[in-house]
Amino acid sequence: MSLLEIGVAAFGAVYVVLAARNNAWCWPAGIISAALCIVFDVQLKYYLDAILQAYYVAAGFYGWYLWTRSTNAAASAGLSITAYPLKKQLPFIALGIVLTPAFGYVFSGLGNAYPYLDALTAVFSFIATYLTAKRILQSWLWWILIDILLIGQYIVKDANVLAFFYFFLTIMAFYGYFQWRKKFVVHDL
Repeated sequence: MSLLEIGVAAFGAVYVVLAARNNAWCWPAGIISAALCIVFDVQLKYYLDAILQAYYVAAGFYGWYLWTRSTNAAASAGLSITAYPLKKQLPFIALGIVLTPAFGYVFSGLGNAYPYLDALTAVFSFIATYLTAKRILQSWLWWILIDILLIGQYIVKDANVLAFFYFFLTIMAFYGYFQWRKKFVVHDL
């Protein structure tokens, strides 16, 4: 366990708690967590996850921008919490299915540890982050599945603090889903 690993987990925990509460201050905490995780992932040879964390930094600024615009502007831009029926999620799922083996193949040649599992969690995390920034209710369901896979990924690498962190994130994703479900606008699941 390193101080870096603890920092990733601590700022990540602040991010998910605030995100579940629909609080825009989640994004700065997420940006810090992701920046620290880049360094940690490079040490573990999770290169694709390091790229994912760089995306999280950029997406953090994007999410922060979207979430801090005035309430009237956010509502008119469709940034209230909404739900996507499965039919509307299918293109995202198809994109993830297509990109996962491609990224896994590319990164297997770079010495990436567990390239296909890393690709699976990274690709679907890209998508889930986009859905979260757009305040789509089902983003939390995506996070539950991704976090469960990441628990196993970090246990295998003996990064137990991060494995426990992803266990915490799984629980918080359930919490976030139920908190957002109370507030979502479109009721056609």
